Amino acid sequence: MIFPFVFFLPLTMNTNPKSTMTTKTMAAAAMLLSAIPATAGTTVPSLTNPQPVATTAAAWHWRVGLDAWLQALEGDVTVRGRNADVDLGMNDVLDNLDFAAMGVVEVGCGRWSFLADLNYAELSGSTSTRLTYNTLDLSQFIGNFVVAYNVLENEATHLDVYAGARVNSLDMDLNIDLHGPSGRTRDFSASGSETWVDPIIGVRVQQELSNKIFFRAAGDVGGFGVSSDFTWQALALFGYRVCEGGAVMLGYRGIGTDYENGDFGYNCTNHGPMLGFEYKF
Repeated sequence: MIFPFVFFLPLTMNTNPKSTMTTKTMAAAAMLLSAIPATAGTTVPSLTNPQPVATTAAAWHWRVGLDAWLQALEGDVTVRGRNADVDLGMNDVLDNLDFAAMGVVEVGCGRWSFLADLNYAELSGSTSTRLTYNTLDLSQFIGNFVVAYNVLENEATHLDVYAGARVNSLDMDLNIDLHGPSGRTRDFSASGSETWVDPIIGVRVQQELSNKIFFRAAGDVGGFGVSSDFTWQALALFGYRVCEGGAVMLGYRGIGTDYENGDFGYNCTNHGPMLGFEYKF
């Protein structure tokens, strides 16, 4: 609040010119002083010493999770020029999956976040045709490393776009028993390993269905001939919050890859149900 200084000057009757001049001088000084503002309880800003502007720092957030992905494998593989169809289906998924370890770590600040999604699995199984009997032992690492940006955030919906890389590392042992028309058999065995990196772009969304239940989906495409001719991923799950920051999830996931390099080829789809737990803080 601004208050003017007010001066009350006594009026005296004096015919002395010097006294009259003194009175006029004091009146003029009072008028000048009364125009100077005085601020109660505040400090007038200085141009030479500007006041700092308060800003709100972006909040950091973390997410860690563990997943169990029961994978089936369908497609065809080529090892040292030997090609075989692969059909390790959902009917035998527990028999096909020898070992699996999966997890996700995400750290973010404001609208930006970095995600590392790691999957390792060992699969084995066999398929047969009229002329062949194929057995395959496969060890596979799939790592998705992406940077995400939040484009929509409200109480019900969270929508991100992301871009990054998918790392594939395979170690395969392939055995083919070929049955000739005369009943004779020939056995072919081959082993090979390969590691490659594909660029990917995608989108993910989470929709709140209630205070406890949410739906999450994600999808991406990539490869573009850089390493794979094409790769894709699709994920859909439902989550239930069991505590503050913690949720259990149930859904389905698929990752497809079409890769070829010389006498090594992998054109397969990994897919199956998944069960997980995540914690946010």
